[in-house]
Amino acid sequence: METSTFALAYVEKDPRTKEPSASVYAKEMPGKDFAGITSDRLLMAPCLNFIELDTQIRRLHAELDEIRAQAKKKFYRAHAATAGV
Repeated sequence: METSTFALAYVEKDPRTKEPSASVYAKEMPGKDFAGITSDRLLMAPCLNFIELDTQIRRLHAELDEIRAQAKKKFYRAHAATAGV
């Protein structure tokens, strides 16, 4: 069940800086809801150039890898506990 997707938010002329900026956000899929979260959410601060954006994407990737590792441990631990019953 897919509840959101990532999307690029690009602004040609940011009102604060008058320069281009970009960010990544989680876009909710229509009609989907998980734990009451239904709005689009920025995943990082707006970046003023591609190098900043790439750095933030790499940071998000590392965080997702850590979440994957944590979930793997929990699922395998739960499976082992039920298999040993």
